[in-house]
Amino acid sequence: MNEMVRRVTKVRANKTNLDQFSVPTNISEEILSIKRDAVLSRIEFDADWISHYVTEHKDSSIVPGIKWEGLPDPHTDSHFWKDIMDEVKAGLELALDGEHHFDAPLNIGARMRADQQVEPDVESYDLDVTRTRIVTFHSALSSVFAFMPKKKDFYKDVFNGCLDVFNMSNNVLFPPVHGGEVYLAAAEGLHDGESVDIVLGDDFNRYRKGVQYAYDGANWETQVGSILGEPFYGTKTHFGGVSHVPSGVFDTTLDDTIATLWVASQFLDDKGQVELPEIMEREKADEDVNFMLGLRYLDDALYPRLQGLKLAQDKATATVTLPRGRLLELDNDYSEDQSIRWYLGYHGVNIEGESLLSQLAQIDGNDWKSGTVDQVIAAQ
Repeated sequence: MNEMVRRVTKVRANKTNLDQFSVPTNISEEILSIKRDAVLSRIEFDADWISHYVTEHKDSSIVPGIKWEGLPDPHTDSHFWKDIMDEVKAGLELALDGEHHFDAPLNIGARMRADQQVEPDVESYDLDVTRTRIVTFHSALSSVFAFMPKKKDFYKDVFNGCLDVFNMSNNVLFPPVHGGEVYLAAAEGLHDGESVDIVLGDDFNRYRKGVQYAYDGANWETQVGSILGEPFYGTKTHFGGVSHVPSGVFDTTLDDTIATLWVASQFLDDKGQVELPEIMEREKADEDVNFMLGLRYLDDALYPRLQGLKLAQDKATATVTLPRGRLLELDNDYSEDQSIRWYLGYHGVNIEGESLLSQLAQIDGNDWKSGTVDQVIAAQ
């Protein structure tokens, strides 16, 4: 509740400023039409794809108490899955008609969000936690991709439609469409001075004449609803008089990205001289080390390397409880080969001594997971 109140309070305080950056209704309706057609035209029954999707989500729940892997095999019980698909499609038709709010309660979860930064050589911390990461999801909006084997084409249609409507250049990249090509583009932007924009959700990196301008959408999970406007309310959750982007549904990344594209195309310049407080803020720390989606490019743009350690685990099946007042020694099941690859990743090379770019650039948009060190290691 504390986190929800915080989000709503910030948006209300920023409303006058936020209204200046909102998408005009006629443009919002045009983008929604593109999105609706792209979604509904690609919902289909494909038993092989559903099996693949179930395997990828086997440890997740489709509804509370029932995991994906506990559902019938789509090859032997197609009627079960077709019924679900029809329900999902009918729900989407209603949610994307631009006239209704998504008014069903969403499932919600929370996890700690520490305020303090981790410091070198410091082993003990006295944390005062005042923030919480909120996770909101609903099976009707979270299971769409189980029936969309051509997910990349869906993203591509909407993304290209936005570039056209927003009058942005074609040299704009989006990982779910362009995959690992974004890592190579960042290298070329810094090393060769190529002009390129790379966008993923609230993360926006603009490269001009060898200089990186890194931006981050402020309070994006809540402000996106206001920026995109009423036509997009059908897949948003509504509380406190504000529409919010759920964190675990099919269009979370997409709608966050659409809002970022709009703000970047209309209000940012090519020289990093425009600041948009409380809207799209500069990430100076990223610029200092040329950090982009899990990699730092400062040392050598052609040999970017891993930066930072993941000290928290969000995966429920991998968490370990630390008994109060006790010490606990953790180990892992990494092979020696995997450990070496992790080590080399922090030096910018793979097991063959080549740049990480050689493998990252081959990641297809369909295989894109997230811009994290895990994605980088998986590519090796």
